Amino acid sequence: METYTRYNTLTILFAATGSLFSGFALAVVTTTLGQPTFYASLSLVADPTDPGYSHTNTIIGAINGVFFAGGFFGTLISGWTADRFGRLNGFRFAAVLGIVGAAIQAGSVNVPMYLVARVITGLAAGNTLAAMPTYYAEVSPPRSRGMMTGAHGSFINTGYLLAGWIGFGCYHAPSTTFSWRFPNAVLGLLGLVLMTGTFFIPESPRWLVQRDRGEQAYAILRKLHHDPHDPDDHFARRELALIQRQQAADAAVLAQDGKWQLFTAKTYRKRFILAFLIMAGGQNNGTLVINNYTVLLYRSLGLDNQMALMLSAIYNTLAAIANFAGAYCSDKIGRRRGLLWGFILNMSMFAVATGLIAKYSTDESKGIAAAAVAFLYLYVIAYGALIDVNQFTAVTEIFPSHLRSEATSYSISAIFLMDVLWLELAPTATATIGWKYYLVFICLGIAHTIHIYFFLPEANGLPLEEIDALFGKSVAAHLADANLEDEDKQVAGSDAGRPSKEGPTTMHVAMA
Repeated sequence: METYTRYNTLTILFAATGSLFSGFALAVVTTTLGQPTFYASLSLVADPTDPGYSHTNTIIGAINGVFFAGGFFGTLISGWTADRFGRLNGFRFAAVLGIVGAAIQAGSVNVPMYLVARVITGLAAGNTLAAMPTYYAEVSPPRSRGMMTGAHGSFINTGYLLAGWIGFGCYHAPSTTFSWRFPNAVLGLLGLVLMTGTFFIPESPRWLVQRDRGEQAYAILRKLHHDPHDPDDHFARRELALIQRQQAADAAVLAQDGKWQLFTAKTYRKRFILAFLIMAGGQNNGTLVINNYTVLLYRSLGLDNQMALMLSAIYNTLAAIANFAGAYCSDKIGRRRGLLWGFILNMSMFAVATGLIAKYSTDESKGIAAAAVAFLYLYVIAYGALIDVNQFTAVTEIFPSHLRSEATSYSISAIFLMDVLWLELAPTATATIGWKYYLVFICLGIAHTIHIYFFLPEANGLPLEEIDALFGKSVAAHLADANLEDEDKQVAGSDAGRPSKEGPTTMHVAMA
């Protein structure tokens, strides 16, 4: 009887501090760029009409570029640390990086110092951005995986929300460097919270099985998925047997194909390309260009700094609410349908907003500016409820356990690769071609919609170990197989309610 417990819910909420950290790290630069004292602290020109602002534009591009370059390498490190040292130790490594980077970022006195700090915080944010959805998927029951893994997008956007409102509040502080240093310091506090949280949540049971620690894995599965109506924990027993069987099958394939099978085996290569393009699509629709430059965008619509910061905070609040609503509905509508409708609605709203921004460039009407802001709000609601909340689940669940962390980290690196490109181009592109820059994202969004329609299967409700079948690979067993109950006698003691010995199918498949 599949269910999840209060312990399972608390596990997700504790782990979600990593997602919160990712979101805040991604968003804090938005409010930083809206604080006049930031420019003065780093000896930058703040007035866009000043001839020296071209240098400021270059530095803004570099501030975002080095962060996302660091984030790219952070995602790659994430896969290795999670497989080598465990999911929780990977989180701890990211937390330490985040605390150090945030401290330097908040205390920066010149541009080089701030840029170095942005690289370090980028490494940390990339690590948590890639690591968290793997963990969520591996501790969630199949029919609640969308909701629980959807916590990643939800808490990323909560990080955006928090950064937005803290930045808005700090704008009203006295004209000191506190207005931009404090939000950057909060990032270090979130890193500390993440570090603390790792001592209260369990290790991934699937990673434990990979390390021949089936008894620990079973004890965790019982706590995660215990049902009062199932005192013998049949679901946990069957789930452990399924995981062990599939791990044994994966070990045999790994021995045959080698550690590079993600790229050499057709079934895994196909999934990696699919996952990489899904994550690229989530950025190729312009979301982070809007998020990271939203204050500057609102200022281009004739709004002052205070109003731009407030509208940016509202924008992030709507995104967070939409994500939580989308996570709740993810298991009802499925990842494929959610992503398809998300891209269709997202691009429709963005196209209208782009048209209004173009109109405003020739007719600076407050009505047009207000309409453009309204459609950007509708844009982010569609993105949060349907794309953001489902993309991480979709790319995580399609890989087998022994490749999940590695493959997910490589796939999520697409976020940073795309954004290094788009955010580096954004200051120059918006200064030279203005609203026409957004047309690129509309066209790419349409292309990604078509790709998802033809290539993404629906994995909603399937156990992680059964998703191989959607990609033409045979599975070792099914959760509904009757003989799993027979194997249960081998992996768990009938009286003690916990494993008496390792199941005969347990094999080590870690790619250390």
